[in-house]
Amino acid sequence: MVHVNRRQQWALLAAAASAAAAPLAERALVAAWRMASGEDPPDDPAGPDVDWGRALAWTAAAAVVVALAQVAARRTAAIAYERVTGHRPPRPRRRPRKHALR
Repeated sequence: MVHVNRRQQWALLAAAASAAAAPLAERALVAAWRMASGEDPPDDPAGPDVDWGRALAWTAAAAVVVALAQVAARRTAAIAYERVTGHRPPRPRRRPRKHALR
């Protein structure tokens, strides 16, 4: 039997919540783009057939919407984790700072 500690449990829950949120957010964004512009978003924003304005608008909108959805998913997962376990999720491990070159 494999033992999973609290940090690993939280990491799995947070990753699953983020992974589930991203495609849902993208579907909502595609629908909003279609409603606002009357056309499909670019399939390949880096492609030569997409003008710069449209490419940048789609890329920025997608980045913001997906990031916000992932934050919301992780916060919701944290609330669920705390209710189920009675503990707040473990904080990320602090990485030692590298000393600046002198």
